Amino acid sequence: MRKIGIIDLGSNTTRLIIMAHQPGLCFRLTDEVSEVARLAEGVSSTGRLQAEPIRRAVEALTMFATFCRSTGVDTVRAVGTSAIREASNQDDFWQALRRSSDLDLQIISAEEEATYGFLGAANALNLHEGFTFDTGGGSTQICAVRYGRMARFASVQAGVVRFTEEFVQSDPISKRDLRNLREGARKAFADLEWFRAAEGQTLAGMGGTVRTLARIDQKQRNYSVDHVHGYILTRTALAGILEQLTQKNRREREQIPGLKSERADVTTAGAVIIDALLEQSGFDQIQVSGQGVREGIFYAHFLAEQEHPRFDDVRNFSVLNLARLSFYEPDHVAKVTELSLSLFDQLLPLHLYGAWEREMLTYGATLHDIGVTVGYYDHHKHSAYLIHNATLLGFNHREVVIIAALARNHRKGQADLSSFADVLAPDDAERVARLSALLRIAEYLERSKSQVIDTLRVEIGDEVQVFVAAHGDASVEIWDANRRSGLFRKAFGMSLTINAA
Repeated sequence: MRKIGIIDLGSNTTRLIIMAHQPGLCFRLTDEVSEVARLAEGVSSTGRLQAEPIRRAVEALTMFATFCRSTGVDTVRAVGTSAIREASNQDDFWQALRRSSDLDLQIISAEEEATYGFLGAANALNLHEGFTFDTGGGSTQICAVRYGRMARFASVQAGVVRFTEEFVQSDPISKRDLRNLREGARKAFADLEWFRAAEGQTLAGMGGTVRTLARIDQKQRNYSVDHVHGYILTRTALAGILEQLTQKNRREREQIPGLKSERADVTTAGAVIIDALLEQSGFDQIQVSGQGVREGIFYAHFLAEQEHPRFDDVRNFSVLNLARLSFYEPDHVAKVTELSLSLFDQLLPLHLYGAWEREMLTYGATLHDIGVTVGYYDHHKHSAYLIHNATLLGFNHREVVIIAALARNHRKGQADLSSFADVLAPDDAERVARLSALLRIAEYLERSKSQVIDTLRVEIGDEVQVFVAAHGDASVEIWDANRRSGLFRKAFGMSLTINAA
């Protein structure tokens, strides 16, 4: 695998990600480092970068460049955004950087920043219609997404560091400061008449502030999934968090679960900015993206041979990406998937499920054995753990829980889904049990991993009869699949018998 290091010098935070990848085939995040350099500190009032923030930023960039060299990174892509772009004394920054490092840093335009943010969020969330926004320290980028492409963008001078310095002079924030902060945020977005919610559209949010607000909401809800990527943050929840932030001083805000201490001074302004975005657009919720500019730069690199660096089918690619990284067995997986779907299609009169359930079964079959890369014993449990923790792109939390449960159930036992009641539908336990039963039968009909089974024919009567056509001796597969039919009987309320055709 090749390694690329991507450094994003933001107005508030400087971040590095390292991605290992085989071009066009698979990739994984291997490291991430961040440092709150707060380069934009003092810029809004003076128009100039200040000496201490320059020192912090250069120190972080130098450290990240050294880290890339020491970890065998092949390519480094470093970008700077609004703080340097808008400063009148850029030369001071460049002189300081060149004294310390030979890092090739590119200052990207507002449009390039918006484009990379769009690529990161749209690929990660499978976004085709709606808007993305990225609130940083100095500015907010907003993109309109139509038919999976960026249709237009705006860069608004509303950032968490900028607005904190301009409007927040009290702690806890006074009513006057809060009023001025809200008014400043409203004015910042007032001219964006094209930024309006429509039916079927999604608003995707990026940046440290929206992720922080999502983490706070998750902690307060005791949310069962420990990921902010894909989380739905409602405006009602945001209003509740904002009320808490405005009533506490910094020391008290630092005690709020989910709020990092280094963001305790700027998150109030960030929450007001995001609330103004929702007010302006008419959206009542945000889908949080854990990926943004850095990942967008990576996708542009990873998909460089495509005219538009968007995955044609991000869900399918993401599942195959995890399977490839886990050294799966393609022939075995293909046969298990084929047999699972054959059972699903022929048993339609019993389960009455549709295309979505069929898709979930497909992905569960693809990933059912990936836990073997951890160890054979209990590999069904290892598979579920890997799925839960892999950040599958394009899936919501309910879907990830279901796919993980299918992989968990493919061998023996059943996953306890009670702890995920907050993300599952009321009938999902039955849905998972029925789909798992089909996957389990298919798995044991491919017991020898020799693809000996050719086709299945299902007859539904007082019981279900499955007739197996094979091109060799399938007696072991038929015997073992019959032994594993108990979950089917429990899930469907009918007996199932498997016979040689």
